Amino acid sequence: MSETSTISDKRTEQAQEYSWSQQLQRRVLRLLIQHDRPLLRSQFHLFFASSTLPSIPLLQKYDRYIKLQTLSNELLDDIMPRIRRQLSLQTNHLHLREEAPTRGTIDWNRTLERSWQQLPGQPALLFESRIRQRSMETPENLLTVAILLAFRQEVQQAIGEFFDDEALNVQERQTLVGADERVERELSVPYARLLKEHASKIDIQAHIQTIAPRLHRGPYRDLLAWWQHFTHFRIGRAIDKRSTTLSTTRNDEKTDAWLYELWIMLEMIHLLQQETAIQPQDMTIATDLLQCTFSWQKRRFRLIYNRQLDTSSNYRSTWEYGPATRPDYTIERETPLTVKHREDLIWREPSVILDAKYYLSGSDPTSTHTPIKKMLGDMELLGSSCGMLFFPLIAEPTEDTQITRTIQRREGHYQPSPIASPEIHLYQISPELPLSISQQRLRAILDRATNNLPERPKPVCQGTFLERRTVNAAGYTPQSCNILCPKPHIGPSVFDIVNRDRDCLKNPRICHVIGQPIEPPRMEET
Repeated sequence: MSETSTISDKRTEQAQEYSWSQQLQRRVLRLLIQHDRPLLRSQFHLFFASSTLPSIPLLQKYDRYIKLQTLSNELLDDIMPRIRRQLSLQTNHLHLREEAPTRGTIDWNRTLERSWQQLPGQPALLFESRIRQRSMETPENLLTVAILLAFRQEVQQAIGEFFDDEALNVQERQTLVGADERVERELSVPYARLLKEHASKIDIQAHIQTIAPRLHRGPYRDLLAWWQHFTHFRIGRAIDKRSTTLSTTRNDEKTDAWLYELWIMLEMIHLLQQETAIQPQDMTIATDLLQCTFSWQKRRFRLIYNRQLDTSSNYRSTWEYGPATRPDYTIERETPLTVKHREDLIWREPSVILDAKYYLSGSDPTSTHTPIKKMLGDMELLGSSCGMLFFPLIAEPTEDTQITRTIQRREGHYQPSPIASPEIHLYQISPELPLSISQQRLRAILDRATNNLPERPKPVCQGTFLERRTVNAAGYTPQSCNILCPKPHIGPSVFDIVNRDRDCLKNPRICHVIGQPIEPPRMEET
């Protein structure tokens, strides 16, 4: 391959990476803005607010839109009308010397004293008067106009950014345009026009420190509290305040990888919302944790997206000194079946685990080998038999399936365990997929996950004696273990061979019906 061809291929790859990064950012922002208030109940800030993991700069835009959307109504519908009704006026007295008729109130003592000194015995022709004047140029009004100017500047900056990136729909754009128009009207009233030039030059924070101690309860103090909230309002812990537009360089691969994870989770939530399978009360949001319960195929499940460093489900590993495991996502039944003895957990229904890998280099299938090995380890640690991996650059699936390929044991290989052999399904999910295709793929993922989470019966004793009169080639007859103990609550082909006297209703690891008002199995008398 020529050097020119290599350079051309490299540029093509970089262009694709940049394009996908932009698409991811726009789509994540679109989904967050669309679902923040109705579905996420304006709680998404909890996901990132205290996170110790690196920030996603994209969320600066989310910060700005949610801040303007959330706080503009409080300012324009509540605080400003009260300020206009109680407009601060500064009163002073102006001393004049004027002819009759006077504008002010005549100060007769000063008038007569001056007349006697200058024209004794003559009637006064000029009168000393005092007139009271009111001025709207007060520190409180200057602060009000300065805050309105700063707020409008941020609204207009947001309008320009969002319109350039086409991240908002008509209604959401109108929210910002409407706020800008309302602030313009506030700045067009007489006192604001008078103070606008002066207010544009003041340092708001320094001005606040000057007037805050003397402010009493009322609209001006409420305006001060609103401004402090507005300036400290942060959702996504955005990093560089100057970089509020979509990044022009892809300088952090981990950022795009986490964005890819978040995008897939939000697309799943979006699909569930479209299918009316999820309600606002089903959402749970905490630091680095986004989860929901949902309905699928007339059953209830839980979907968990976890950026924390520990396990993402309630499952506790049965491995002593085993490593921690953190799948990106888990799907489980809303109420997984557990077997307990007193306070000890004997067994818990396993989850389906899913991981997203934003690998843009390497070749398929080599690039998938390390994630597959890691997932096999996670599945063993968590006791799961079904896993799924998402990649943007693996082969497209064939027409009759949504799966690119399945990692599983070859047919004919003996598997000694009655538990299902682990399978890992690989899905191609890229930012450039049409929404209809990506939703078909997500439906297939949810179908497969929920089909691997069957309804489970409660533990019930099905112990059956092994027939001692059995004849076999080895001449073997069961000695100490004489009962076959099926466990359909764990799996359709799961059973133990146990000792009636030693295990039944005595050994909680093997007998899962301890505490039930039953007796051990017995032979029917003939």
